[in-house]
Amino acid sequence: MNIIVLSSIVTAGAVAVISALSGSYQNNKKSQPFKADKAEWQYETAMNYYCKETGKTSEELTQEDADIIWERACNHLSMFLTWAIIKGHCGKVHLDEEPEAVRQLINREISGTDFFIKYCDCKLWREDFSETILPFVDAYYESRYLNDYVSVTRNKLHKEPLTFSFSWDSYEVYGKMIDRAYRHWKFWEKPVIVIGKKR
Repeated sequence: MNIIVLSSIVTAGAVAVISALSGSYQNNKKSQPFKADKAEWQYETAMNYYCKETGKTSEELTQEDADIIWERACNHLSMFLTWAIIKGHCGKVHLDEEPEAVRQLINREISGTDFFIKYCDCKLWREDFSETILPFVDAYYESRYLNDYVSVTRNKLHKEPLTFSFSWDSYEVYGKMIDRAYRHWKFWEKPVIVIGKKR
């Protein structure tokens, strides 16, 4: 698992990082399977942004502040999992253990972050996804998703990553982004059919 800190993509020196993340799905066949991603890897950066925004020091943060920071650190994770669940690719563990929460998320009665924090403990694992979607997760998440997430955040939402919490309006933007990536992946994964000339 390659830990990619979103702040390393957000900075002015992001060109090399983004270039390394990009590449065709054809070249991802040998990539390592997705194992995990954790909000704690982004928490410190999200906290620094929050302190700058509020004028507080880390020592002055309250529990309420910490809750907001965790929501922001979880945002890119909860967006991806929310997309998977809404599209019918929820992991069996959630269907078995919290089917009502899954239903609430699909019906938008709770937010993606609410679900992710309560039922995933701010960590994304393979078991959170169905077996049918894992090949896409393996091909897309680590190699391209974070790059796409940062680009859409800055160019369409006009925000910086780790500075805002989940909303259904922003999910609509990210959901379309992942839909597009999924369609592209399915295209590259299709077997090539060669039609020869009739003799």
